[in-house]
Amino acid sequence: MSTTLNELNIVIAGVGGQGNLLASEIISSASVKEGFQVRVADIFGAAQRGGAVTSHIRLGKEVYGPVPPQGSVHILVGFEPVECLRTANFLRTDCLAIMNTRPIVPSSVSLGKATYPTLDEITALLEKLVSKVVTLDATSLARKAGDTLMINLVMVGALAGTGATPIRKETFIEAIKGLVPKGTQENNLTAFNLGFEDVQEKMK
Repeated sequence: MSTTLNELNIVIAGVGGQGNLLASEIISSASVKEGFQVRVADIFGAAQRGGAVTSHIRLGKEVYGPVPPQGSVHILVGFEPVECLRTANFLRTDCLAIMNTRPIVPSSVSLGKATYPTLDEITALLEKLVSKVVTLDATSLARKAGDTLMINLVMVGALAGTGATPIRKETFIEAIKGLVPKGTQENNLTAFNLGFEDVQEKMK
């Protein structure tokens, strides 16, 4: 794709502490480097850590307003399985969903006040909503890179690996180098590449 792209809507769904905001920054920065207009909206749940965090990223030749209309999101990047389902009203039927399979069980479930659906149930529901679901254990891949907190970089790598955006891999890498703390670049890029390679293999 080129900078003639009219509009591409991406939503990142996760919980506080998973690094959604850095992932949003990386995708936005890479989009600007590729010459697109970008609008971003980050929406926080009740709790800073453990509450829902949703980032909307809109990029294209002409983009107005940070939050996409319902039913207009082309790509879902799900850091947490149940949080993927919370975005249902935003997703197009031909949406691509990329989902981390590792759940973060809320306290209400731990206290016995609610139940958490199985991964198979979540995946089945998501497959009814969108045209393609790609799953990966981003938490394990982040651990392999050196720190489970780097699932955000794994998921950005997974997004890049799908080829579903007009952003080149090299541009993602350039954005990562400019945004992650000094001294962490190597590990963060390892996490990005692990996500990229995992999804590239699955997309074959």
